[in-house]
Amino acid sequence: MKKIILFILALTSNVFSNELERILDQANKYTVKIYNSTDTPFLEDSYTPSAGSGFLIDKANGIIITNAHVASYSPALNRVNFKYSNPVQSKQAYIDPELDLAFLRIDPKSIPNNAVEAKLHCKNNYNQGQEVVAFGHPAGKDFTITRGIISAVRFESDFFESIQTDAAINRGNSGGALIDVKTGLVVGINSFGIQENEGLNFALPSYTVCKVIDLFKNKKDPSPLNFNVIFANNKEQGNFLKVSEVLTNDNQLKVGDEIIQIDGIKIENPTQLSHESRGKTNVNLKIIRDNKEQELKLTLKSKGSITDRVGLIFSNVIISDKASSTRLAINQRMANPKGNLVVQNLRSGPASGKLRKFDVIMYVDGKEFKNVQSLHDYLKDKKEIEIFFRRPALNEQEKVNYTDFHDKIEVRDVKMLKFE
Repeated sequence: MKKIILFILALTSNVFSNELERILDQANKYTVKIYNSTDTPFLEDSYTPSAGSGFLIDKANGIIITNAHVASYSPALNRVNFKYSNPVQSKQAYIDPELDLAFLRIDPKSIPNNAVEAKLHCKNNYNQGQEVVAFGHPAGKDFTITRGIISAVRFESDFFESIQTDAAINRGNSGGALIDVKTGLVVGINSFGIQENEGLNFALPSYTVCKVIDLFKNKKDPSPLNFNVIFANNKEQGNFLKVSEVLTNDNQLKVGDEIIQIDGIKIENPTQLSHESRGKTNVNLKIIRDNKEQELKLTLKSKGSITDRVGLIFSNVIISDKASSTRLAINQRMANPKGNLVVQNLRSGPASGKLRKFDVIMYVDGKEFKNVQSLHDYLKDKKEIEIFFRRPALNEQEKVNYTDFHDKIEVRDVKMLKFE
C-alpha cells in the first residue's frame, strides 16, 4: 500500500512538473521586454530610461499589455522585444492611470512566428492559497519566474483592487503576467512590490483587464465613467465607496452617500465601480443616504485615455492642465482647485531657477489661461513674458504651504506636446 501511495505521489508530481514546464514554455513565447525612453515627461514620469515586462494578448493586431508606469504616462519611445528577437518600436494605444494599465501596439508582421497569445482569466473568483508564478525580467534577469501563492485580494486605497502575492515582483517584473500554475491562465498583471517588506507584492486582477481589452478591440471607449466625486476610505470596515466630496454643482450624489450597487450588481470599492461602468453612458446606482436605500439614474462622461492628453513646451518647460493624472480628482482638488495650468517638468533653459515642477500658472502677462492651446497661441509671437505662479511646499510640520511668485521668462521654441 505504501509503495502504491509513493507511486501515485511521484506520478502526480511528475504530471504537475510537466504541466508547469508547458505553462512556462508558453510564457516564454508571449512575454516581451519593454525598454522605455521619455524625452518630455509629464509629472508622473522622469527623463530616466527604464525597462519592464509585458505580454502579447492579440497577435493579429499586435496588442501588448503592460503597466502604465512601464509604458509611461507621457509620449514616449517604447521598444518591445520577444525572446531571442530584435526590439521593435511600439505605439502607446491606450493608457489607464486608474488601473496602471497600458496597451502598446506593434506591427503584427514583426511578431515572431512562434509567439503565442496569453490567455486571461476573466472571472472575479480568485482564491486565497492559489498557486501562481510571476513571469518577467526582475532586476534585469530576463524571462524569469518567481513562485508563490495568492495571499489575498484587497483594495489598496492609493492604487486599485489588487491581488496580493508572495511571488516576488521586483523592478523589471512590472507589466508581466501573474500565472495560475494549474490552468496556465494569466490571473493578474504584475504591478509593484513593497521592497522593505518581503512577500508583499501586488498585481492587477485580470478580470478588470478583460473588459477593457474587449471594449478596446471593438473600438469602444474602454475608460471608466467620471462620477465627479472623491471617496473616503475606512479600511477597518472595508468601506471604500462613501462620498466625501462632490466636484460638480449639478451632481445627484451628495456627501455621505454610500454606493452599494451599480446596474443591479453589488460593488465594494472604486475599482469595481469603474469596472462595471466601462463602456456605458447611463447607469443606475443604489445608494444609502440618511440610512435609507435610494436609487439614482445618472448620465455621465468617460474619463478618457491619457493618450488624449496634450501639453505645451516653451523655453524647455513642459506645461499641462493636470496637477497629476494618476489620482486626478483629489490632486486637482487639493493642488489646483481652479483648474489652472501646471508645470510638469523642465530642463535647463530660460526658466531654470525660476519655475519648478508642480508650480501652478496663475497668470501670464496678467491674463488667465485654462488650456494649453490658448497659451500656445498667445506665446508663439512673444519674446518675453511675465508669469505669476503659485508654488506648493512642505513646512516643518509637513503641511503644504502655498507661496505666490512672479518672474520674467524669455520665450523660445513654442510647440505642442501630443501622443502620436
